[in-house]
Amino acid sequence: MLQQLTRLFLIALLLFPAGGTASAQQAENGFGISINALSSRVAIGEIGTLIVKISGGDSRLPESLDVPGLEIEHSGQQSRINIINGARTIEMTHFYRFRGDTPGNYTIPPIEIGLGTETFATKPLEITIYERDQDEAIDATKPYFGKFELSKEEFYVNEIVPLTLTSFVQGRNRIQDVLPPKLEHESFIVKSFRDVQTDGADLGNTYYSSASMPSNLFALKAGEHRLGPATLGVRVADSSGSSFGFGGFFSRTVTREMATNTVNVTVKPLPNGAPPSFTGGVGKFDLVANASTNEVSIGDPISMEFVVAGEGNFQTMSAPVFKVLPTGIWKSYEASKTMDESASTGGSSSSVGRAVFSQVIIPEAKVDTIPPFELTYFDPAREEYITLETPEIPITVSADSHNEAPTTIAYPAGGNEAAPLETASKPIAQFDDVLHIRTTTPRWMASTDLEKNPIWFYLLQTLLSAGFFTILGAGIVRWFREREVTREGPVLSYRQSLKRIPKEGAPKREFYHAVATSIKLWEAEHPDAPAPVLEIVNRINDRCDTVLYSGTSKSDGPVSAHDVSEVLPILQKLTRK
Repeated sequence: MLQQLTRLFLIALLLFPAGGTASAQQAENGFGISINALSSRVAIGEIGTLIVKISGGDSRLPESLDVPGLEIEHSGQQSRINIINGARTIEMTHFYRFRGDTPGNYTIPPIEIGLGTETFATKPLEITIYERDQDEAIDATKPYFGKFELSKEEFYVNEIVPLTLTSFVQGRNRIQDVLPPKLEHESFIVKSFRDVQTDGADLGNTYYSSASMPSNLFALKAGEHRLGPATLGVRVADSSGSSFGFGGFFSRTVTREMATNTVNVTVKPLPNGAPPSFTGGVGKFDLVANASTNEVSIGDPISMEFVVAGEGNFQTMSAPVFKVLPTGIWKSYEASKTMDESASTGGSSSSVGRAVFSQVIIPEAKVDTIPPFELTYFDPAREEYITLETPEIPITVSADSHNEAPTTIAYPAGGNEAAPLETASKPIAQFDDVLHIRTTTPRWMASTDLEKNPIWFYLLQTLLSAGFFTILGAGIVRWFREREVTREGPVLSYRQSLKRIPKEGAPKREFYHAVATSIKLWEAEHPDAPAPVLEIVNRINDRCDTVLYSGTSKSDGPVSAHDVSEVLPILQKLTRK
């Protein structure tokens, strides 16, 4: 930093000699103040330098200057002692960094500074911020600079557009590391920069090392927009010299920050007349659908998987929809979505990838096929909407197993009554499998003299036995209690089912499954229930289905007290038989 400030100071002395065009005010006693810019014309986003010189003394300057449209921050200072004709004077030089993001002419107002008993003020200084285009971004007179390239400057909303940010540094193999770039705009989504491509080339008569970072972006809002400047940072090998003259052994790196050019773009809105199956995808895609099973009962869930592959924007795309809304035949839930991050986001300018949608559908009647699904996307190359359609998937749907009639036993053909069953024959006793009984004299073990054991032995055995039987008894009691609570057996009535609904803290899936079972039993017991009551019951049933079958609902955690208090009081108020 000290070397850089020294260079800026020397440049300032060369550019603004005494008596030149510098904005200054000088008093007879040697006090004075002036302000100048190394360049009064600076591109958008680039850093300019202001130099404030104080002669004859020193005074504290503000850390920042308030100029609407410009960011001006104090960056350092230097001092120099001049001796002229034996007279000793101090000259202080203060440096400010400034930048602007909007083109135009700006005026830096006078800065008042007190020196001794007098107050001095600089003259107003004019600064011009201009917009640099892509061709002008390559400036071989600079030691380092950045460039922002966009593949097209006119495109549609949600269309993926490749871009490249490149850093250029004078010298061969100068770039040692690349810092994360910054390119932000409220109306655009810029995907992450993951790849860095290093290279080098001659620009004019100077060789530059380069580091390119490809990515892509898409617009959220139509209209005219200015993108950039992007801020780039690199760590470069310091070529100003090496410590103690030992070249490569003690070389160091310094950070260089640079701003790119800006790019003006036109974002067109998507055409009107999009079909109902348009879900937001822009690009070119293919669609494949698969069903988890082709044999189900009425009311059983089927998991559909839709794989969308191609090139375009997967982030704004939603799942395919039924070609014809099958009201009363199929029930569907919100789909979950996963994207192949390695192919569809970041990493490079390519937007080739795929998205997988998982959706649960439930048949409510006997059907032979799963109807077609449609997905419409907008093709920016053809400038029209394209609709993809999945084929019908054959399935077998049987009646609900819970409503099937009891199994009947058919009588033998030719008679109206059951034929008498044959009497089972009496089994004949067989004794071939009886084990052999010893008939010889047994060999007896010697008896143990219990009176030889010390008293502590029996006390220890008593304590261990008491502990064992205490634990055993507690376990038996707990087992009987759990069995009483979770005893197995068929649920015969709605009243019985209410007693088996889990309480707060139980698994959420187990709780809602028990609630759904109770609702089915209540509906079977009350086929003529009033419409308002049925509406409330159906809402609870839909909530159970959403938790159990929807891909967007998390059903692995415990059920909360709030969920229990919302559902259980309603079930307890329903009439019971």
